Amino acid sequence: MSPVFDTLYPVKWIDGHLDLAYLALLGRDLTAPCPDPRQGSVSLPELRAAGVEIAFATIFTEPTDDAGDRPAVYAGIDDLDGAEAAGRRQIEIYRRLEAAGELRIVRTLGDLETVGAAMPGIVLLMEGADPIRTPEEVPAWYDRGLRLVGLTWSMGTRYAGGNQRLGPLTPLGIELVRALDDCNIIHDASHLSDEAMDGLLEVARGPLVATHSNCRALVGENQRHLRDDHVRAIAERDGVIGLNLFSKFLVPAGRASIGDCVAHVERLAGLMGHRRGVALGTDMDGGFGPGDLPRGLDHPRTLDALAEALRAAGWSDRDVEGFAYANWLRILERALPAAPE
Repeated sequence: MSPVFDTLYPVKWIDGHLDLAYLALLGRDLTAPCPDPRQGSVSLPELRAAGVEIAFATIFTEPTDDAGDRPAVYAGIDDLDGAEAAGRRQIEIYRRLEAAGELRIVRTLGDLETVGAAMPGIVLLMEGADPIRTPEEVPAWYDRGLRLVGLTWSMGTRYAGGNQRLGPLTPLGIELVRALDDCNIIHDASHLSDEAMDGLLEVARGPLVATHSNCRALVGENQRHLRDDHVRAIAERDGVIGLNLFSKFLVPAGRASIGDCVAHVERLAGLMGHRRGVALGTDMDGGFGPGDLPRGLDHPRTLDALAEALRAAGWSDRDVEGFAYANWLRILERALPAAPE
């Protein structure tokens, strides 16, 4: 790291997408360093060492016809109680970690002032909204700390089509979007089908982001990632897009490089017309291992290499600080409630 960058803007990070509770359900001890960095790289000590001060931590659930012993699944989209229970189990993991002094759940603007390298903060992000059994339950989930919601994971929900099971925003999904707006919960567009994304853009009034999506134009015709017009639409709402570090989402084939990451960031910023709308949403260990991350970016502690690559591409210190931290912070400051007096 150059002395200028280190002096003016020490790199601290907000990661817009980490499946922390899901990893815990799979047996990961989030309070300890990862025992084998070739198998996994995400835990709270690893994030602290990397300067990740805030992470959007998911409540990830998956509808399936064959639940087996997988901890985050429920028996299809009509299993309302099963979905709700799966989501509640993950919130309880975060609450226990908070009670043990391992992290702080960010609920208000005041909480942003209490987190840092020694005490990381998490912002609760629901990835797939089926745990919210009805739109009327949104305020209860807000009271539990939920601050971002993606209507679907890839396979679709009762609310919206996903990138693997296509479909529109459903009538119930329209009701849910309005209920989320009423609570000023941030909309996460990642995993939406194109048709559902168009519906969200038409209906939603509140903050809109894509926590872990890349440029479709650079990886092929795949609705997992954003069309150019959707990137521009997010920019028009002063939203943010988080760069996903999964190699298959960066290049059509093979293992990605840091240069491939820069190419996505540059294209996103170019489409937006500014650099205020691009940030980080690594999805590290989110169903893939360190070997599936770009070369030179296989651990949270290597994130500074991405910051340096952006500087080498002509990004100013302030631009890099925005990508690393400030752009996500702007969204949180706009959406979070004031601390109670």
